[in-house]
Amino acid sequence: MDAIVFVGTGHAAGKTMLATALCRLLRQRGRRVAPFKPEGTATLPYMTETGVEINYFQALQAWAATAEPHQAFNPVLRGAMGDRPLVAGQRLDLNPDHGDRDAYLAAAEAAIAEALNTLTQQHYTTLVSDGDASPADRPLRGYDLNNFDLARRLDARVVLVVDADRGGWLGHVTGLLALLEPADRDRIGAFIVNKYRGPRPQIQPGIDWLRERTGLPCLGAIPWIGDFFPSPASIDLFARRRRSSDRETTVVAVRLPHMTHFSDLDPLAVEPTVDLRYIDLDGDLGYPDAAILPRTRDLTADLQALHSSGMAETLTNYGAAGGTILGIGEGLQMLGKSVVHFRGIDSDSTELMGIGLLPVATIITAEQVNRSRTVTSNYPTAGLPLTTQEVRCGYTQVLDNDGVEALFSDPKLGVVSTNHLVWGSYLPGVFDSGPWRRSWLNRLRHQRGLGSLPTGIPDYQEHRETLIDGLVTALATHVDWEGLVALI
Repeated sequence: MDAIVFVGTGHAAGKTMLATALCRLLRQRGRRVAPFKPEGTATLPYMTETGVEINYFQALQAWAATAEPHQAFNPVLRGAMGDRPLVAGQRLDLNPDHGDRDAYLAAAEAAIAEALNTLTQQHYTTLVSDGDASPADRPLRGYDLNNFDLARRLDARVVLVVDADRGGWLGHVTGLLALLEPADRDRIGAFIVNKYRGPRPQIQPGIDWLRERTGLPCLGAIPWIGDFFPSPASIDLFARRRRSSDRETTVVAVRLPHMTHFSDLDPLAVEPTVDLRYIDLDGDLGYPDAAILPRTRDLTADLQALHSSGMAETLTNYGAAGGTILGIGEGLQMLGKSVVHFRGIDSDSTELMGIGLLPVATIITAEQVNRSRTVTSNYPTAGLPLTTQEVRCGYTQVLDNDGVEALFSDPKLGVVSTNHLVWGSYLPGVFDSGPWRRSWLNRLRHQRGLGSLPTGIPDYQEHRETLIDGLVTALATHVDWEGLVALI
């Protein structure tokens, strides 16, 4: 596979931004491109469809490449679940910083090799990687699975991204180059200056001096991103680290043992004012603004686990105290009075007790519905259009028409309790609708005495795609894309 690796003069130099934009550019040109970061950190995790955590920015780069985020894009994740690393989707009882370094490196190397083999089998032709911190820090850390280690592994050219915002950037570059092994220095094919402030002529003498001293071409000079690509207030792709004071609404999702489709909640995760947290069945629910029961691939086992763990009772008490609860798919079914697995006229059926927060009963049959639907909402605001998938097995019957109201124009797709505290939807992409999501969040905000968020925003995926395309376009006047592609 062809490959290119972005390394930086330090943290937040702009490697991720450039890698994301290049993934989209290459995809637009017809390449089957994939992001690849051997070792990431769990500071900003993203849960894939299979329930494995990867770094959020590799998920973002996957979307830029029009690929579904996958474990192979980031096979090793450090810092998740305390000190236990996540290697090839499995938690290892190792602490690489306290005596387990060799065992960790052996497991990590095997996972990286397996991930590269997977990407080859999936016929990806080009890998784009953003490194970690500064490759000059290797003597301090003792090992480095990213940066030049990856470039050597892939036999890839390297682009050095220079952070011009921190001051002394010429010294950072020359110092970094002095600390590299000669063979690694020779892999660097160009540099890009990022985040300079003020007019371009002010930094041009520095660029010229660096080109003459290093012999490397400059493939771009990018001004401070806010000057030409303002971060939207609705969804920010790169500024994921928000101050705690900005998180005005707390939403807790119950991490069911067989939970699937974590991406249903992605639109909530990127809302600037929302703190979305996952808790295990033995975790402390507390008193958030809302609790969510997500979809699962094993309704029977997870419903029984909800009861045996005490989480079902906790949710009941939370609802009785005025808490807001929303169930998606099987989460909706669990919130009802009962769930019956119907196995046919001549077979025994199994009835399970639900949590009982909605006056509905569900019969699970062999019928599986997965189809596109276009409907309008009745609540929390009437008349909002939604176009998404309807996903369900069997059907749900309302037991008390006075206890619930139809959530959408098609009453089979969801219900809400008459006090508007318990919600259930068979449209798993309900949060993808920007206006519906904001209307639902505004209801939570009003309970806290907070003002309303604007609801006239695009749907989540549409907005994300617009931002990524806009990033490529905005960078085009500052980056020599043809030069970067030529390096690959």
